[in-house]
Amino acid sequence: MWPFGLFGSLAAWELRRIARRGLATRVRLILLYTLFLAFIAFATLWFQPQVPARDVFFGRPGVLAPAELARFANAFALTLLEVQLVAVVALAPALAASAVSEEKYQQTLPLLLITLLTDREIVFGKAAGRIAFVLAALFAGLPVLMITQLFGGVSTAFLAAAYSVTAGTVVLCAAIGVSAACYAPDLRSAVLRAYTRIAIFVCGAFVPPFVFASPFGVLVVLASEPINEQFVGLAFGYPLIQVLVGSLFLINAVRALRLRDATAGPPPATAYPEPPKPAEPPLLQPEDEVPPDLPPIDAGDPVLWKERCVGWRPKWAPLALSKFMGFVAGTVAIGLFACGMWIFLARVAKGFDPSEIERYSGQSGGLETGSWLLVGAGVFAGGRYLLPLAVGLSGAIAGERFRGTLDVLLTTTLDRHAVLRAKIQAQVERGTVFGAVAVAAVGTAFIADAGIRVGLAAAGLTAIAMALVVAVGAWFTVRCASDARAFRLLLPVTMLVVGWPVFVWNLLRGEAPVPPQILFWGLVSAACVCGVAGLVFWVHAAHVLSRGE
Repeated sequence: MWPFGLFGSLAAWELRRIARRGLATRVRLILLYTLFLAFIAFATLWFQPQVPARDVFFGRPGVLAPAELARFANAFALTLLEVQLVAVVALAPALAASAVSEEKYQQTLPLLLITLLTDREIVFGKAAGRIAFVLAALFAGLPVLMITQLFGGVSTAFLAAAYSVTAGTVVLCAAIGVSAACYAPDLRSAVLRAYTRIAIFVCGAFVPPFVFASPFGVLVVLASEPINEQFVGLAFGYPLIQVLVGSLFLINAVRALRLRDATAGPPPATAYPEPPKPAEPPLLQPEDEVPPDLPPIDAGDPVLWKERCVGWRPKWAPLALSKFMGFVAGTVAIGLFACGMWIFLARVAKGFDPSEIERYSGQSGGLETGSWLLVGAGVFAGGRYLLPLAVGLSGAIAGERFRGTLDVLLTTTLDRHAVLRAKIQAQVERGTVFGAVAVAAVGTAFIADAGIRVGLAAAGLTAIAMALVVAVGAWFTVRCASDARAFRLLLPVTMLVVGWPVFVWNLLRGEAPVPPQILFWGLVSAACVCGVAGLVFWVHAAHVLSRGE
């Protein structure tokens, strides 16, 4: 038992249940990938165009002044901490509210209430389990922040104070979420109630001057405040106040845990007889739900028809968030591609004007040709196509194995190679427009800066690298026991394929640019390696599935 009987044994059980679901590992890995990519993007944007990104990460010592590095480290640390705080405010209330709301939804709360656990142990135990989970996921990003120590200028005291404020915010947000769930009848009502209170008690209702007392404003003050008594008082006094307010919310939630919905009371007395009760069963049966209008089954390839029409999505992939992020990434990719192509075509048209030839003869491209916009469009379009593709590829075979339906599928008369091909083909077909935009954008960007040969090689490498993701995904989904594990292993390969154009383009635009001839043969060699590796992975995946391993 936990000390003083405050948490009981429910907190440890909540952590075990979350771990068994595999949510902790996925959240930590995605957080680390996101923070690392944010570090690369922030550094590139901060030093451009004064210092090429290649010199920032791989340049000679002394290329950047120590004062400039210190300024960058301070700005990056504050930005990353604010982003982490936004993630806490967005994630912790819903996660904490689900701890109680799912008990109500599954009708297991009455069983929990008749155990030896007190109401206080139930409420505080569930809150402690969700708080510990969010803190564990949050501190997974600490190694990325410690990279800023290499640049100098970032105080360890500031990092400790910032994480103290963030931990206090986690406690307050989780307490508000649990309190809202104890009062609300379902998860949707609990989430709405929780985020309304979060906007008031955490974000200051987004109204000055109250918003400056929010954790976001406190982090800005700590970043500019020298280390003195006021700094220490704010760094540790503010989280203490948050913990006390969160405790009040939890104490109030204990009283509401057994609260039932209010009733209208007994019916009023009336002189008229009560109406007859409806017949059991009803005389008029409700009509059955109309099945969705699906195309006729393709007898030649039923697996492909099933994957196209009745697709399956894993439970760990949030549908609403995925659609929103996909819409944002697709919109940004199309916008950047349109702007970049407009600038590139305008530059090409001016090249036919004799009066403009001398003006552009000494320029190598870059900002004038819009190639940086095209590279950005290629990255966003590639991510919009490959990340959903990675999710689908991970569940093609591993999802069937995890749900226990793979053996039934393999016992049919369908050829196993055809089953694998159909499942992969159905996933590859989705969003191919963005894949084509990524290939065209990357190829045009390198054409603008290094010529047609390099551009065609870059476009070919992009297409072959996407095929490599498909082949590696097919191998992982055949070999892994669950779709979550397959996605976790496939994600680094996908991110590498998405981000390589940025790295190579910075090599081309650096102070000592790589000659186009060498870059051309390097891209061709990389394309050959990716093609051979993809072929090997695909053949081995089909061979493993055919043997039933």
